[in-house]
Amino acid sequence: MIFRITIIIMLSGLLFLWGCRSQENPNQERIVPVSVLTVHPDSISTFVEITGNLEAGRDALVLSQTSERLMKIEKPVGSHVQADEVIARLDNRLLEQAMRQAEAALQQARARYENVKSDYDRYQRLYQSKAISDQQWQKMKSGLQEAEAGLQQMEAAYAQAKERYENSFIKAPFSGIVGSFYFEVGQMIPMGQPVAKIINPGLMKAKLYVPDIYFGRIKLGQLVHATFPVIANRTFTGRIIRIDPAIDPMSRTQLAEVSFENRDRALTSGMYGLFKIKLAEKKHTIVVPDNAILTRTEVKINSQTGETFSVKKNFVFVVQADSAKMVQVEKGLAYGNRVEITRGLQVGDRVVVVGQFSLKDGEKVTIGNE
Repeated sequence: MIFRITIIIMLSGLLFLWGCRSQENPNQERIVPVSVLTVHPDSISTFVEITGNLEAGRDALVLSQTSERLMKIEKPVGSHVQADEVIARLDNRLLEQAMRQAEAALQQARARYENVKSDYDRYQRLYQSKAISDQQWQKMKSGLQEAEAGLQQMEAAYAQAKERYENSFIKAPFSGIVGSFYFEVGQMIPMGQPVAKIINPGLMKAKLYVPDIYFGRIKLGQLVHATFPVIANRTFTGRIIRIDPAIDPMSRTQLAEVSFENRDRALTSGMYGLFKIKLAEKKHTIVVPDNAILTRTEVKINSQTGETFSVKKNFVFVVQADSAKMVQVEKGLAYGNRVEITRGLQVGDRVVVVGQFSLKDGEKVTIGNE
């Protein structure tokens, strides 16, 4: 019973649809609803987009100039430091003692030199008045030279002892923040090993690996726009400060280094972001959405060889009066969903941007967004 009722309902629906179609006018002209974009002068830029990470724009590893134990960390990680400020101290008790001994020896050598110099000046007057012999004068000159040499030797010894003592103080090479320490208090630090890392938070940089297809299109000083997922609704602008002249044969990329000023300290080392380098820009040109462009492929035959080849052509529909006209266009710059049209359109044209896929050349249209 239910099956019969279902069949009856379906037959009734089909008869209703047939009756409606039988009442349609087969000669009635189709009118297609569309939306249009009125062309006006615009600008377009193209970019290459590269992902990467930030790092400190200026950082330095502070190396140990002597082999000693780390005695004390004066500025822990995260501390702000000034240039030449002590951030750590090595065990320098023996070095300080050696410096004091060298200083005492230098004072003695200086005092002896002053005494000999005083005698020298007095003997010089006596020699000029012929009150002493040449032998006495030569002996005095030799004594002064010995005292002077001894003084210079003690000055050098003291300078070396003082330098070794000063090297026991680990100092910041420039103003910044202590980024890390590589040793703990009590550990032996060999000479030449990094003790700490100092970074300058006011300047950040990124190393971008640009595909080699853009070789020659990036220049020093070019602007780079960067966005970071952890900082919403904000774009940062930097400049290219270095370009590696060579292309890496393995990755087929060219290294470009970008610098960003970080006055408000919003950026920090390690941030992941999207970096956009502007490659080209056109102003006062015609730009349309890419979905407005239709592509047709034509197969042609070489009259000389008989070989076939395909040619792609681009078209848009332009509304003239109440009809749609198919117009062939040529594309220029493209970025995102916007395309420059270099030929085929002019300012004031109404380009179909909705409904174009069901249109035919010359069909009547009704514009829904005017």
